[in-house]
Amino acid sequence: MGEVSGATPSRSDRVPPIARLSPGWPFLLAGLIVVGAVMLVPAWRDVQNVRLERDRLQTVVDYEARRVEATEVMLAALESGDPELERRLIAWQLNLLPAGDVALAREVHAGGVLGWIDDTVEPVAASPPEPTVSRLEWIVSGPARLWVLAFGVLLVFVGLVGFGGSGGDAKPGAIGV
Repeated sequence: MGEVSGATPSRSDRVPPIARLSPGWPFLLAGLIVVGAVMLVPAWRDVQNVRLERDRLQTVVDYEARRVEATEVMLAALESGDPELERRLIAWQLNLLPAGDVALAREVHAGGVLGWIDDTVEPVAASPPEPTVSRLEWIVSGPARLWVLAFGVLLVFVGLVGFGGSGGDAKPGAIGV
């Protein structure tokens, strides 16, 4: 059959697992993280800006939808012959009060009838503030972006090529091993 060697490696022959790990791995990982940040952070910021603009436009659309609804309610009241609405419209158009009425205060609406409608609609909520720019985002998106990208690529290159093997297998004086 086969011969079984009964010799076990001595403690001095064993190499700890961390010693077998190439010293280039930290450079490779750091380079990949830097390159990933340079590529992904500006795109992430663009997505955040688009979401912010979408939310702002949605509040405007909601406000305008409420204005249209209030206008439709006023038109329905006018078509149904609401006497109070007709009296208000006539008084506004002719700038006259009906006999016996006393003007306590005069409301001036620059928009006329649309000003009345706008007064019935709730105002738009304040828009969210612009997000602040972090230091990482400034570094990977600012004027030094290409330099940071080149540094990340250099780290990847050093991690892949810069270090030889572990050197534990080579014997002193051996050439080409």
